[in-house]
Amino acid sequence: MNKIITNIGEITILRAAEDDLSDVLRLWLEAAEWLEVKGILQWRPNSFTQESVLEHYQKTELYIAKLNETIVGSFSIQWSDEFIWEELNNNSSGYIHRLVVARNFKGMNLGIELLTWAERYIQSTGKKASRLDCMADNQHLNTFYRKAGYNYIKRINRKYWSASLFEKVYS
Repeated sequence: MNKIITNIGEITILRAAEDDLSDVLRLWLEAAEWLEVKGILQWRPNSFTQESVLEHYQKTELYIAKLNETIVGSFSIQWSDEFIWEELNNNSSGYIHRLVVARNFKGMNLGIELLTWAERYIQSTGKKASRLDCMADNQHLNTFYRKAGYNYIKRINRKYWSASLFEKVYS
């Protein structure tokens, strides 16, 4: 279940190890810098440090996607997300976070491949749905998740940001 056959080759999905965290940080910073240049308020480069990656690694199931020996993507799964989902949080869903693909592999459908793998994994644990969120004003990402079969649940507004909540229920 940890292999994906793609148009660029076989991708292996692995649970990240501490040795991988520098590469994950590099991916996050690369994506954050690209978003910032595009004027998309999603991730801020100054919010990602080695310590923040380690903290995320310790609190979630952090995964890496490898093509041969190169890490080409990453995402994490949580089994609860009270911070974002508040009163809608439940134990029958898996929560996908920080889905990222290396910029030099953009446009190769790796994002949807990683998302699909995460959904299958969540479903294999007996969960009834996958959930995720993204910045409410990132129209490209909102559209991506809708096209991937996610239903828009609602918008949440916080002091400095707003997010769209999405869910895909399994039948």
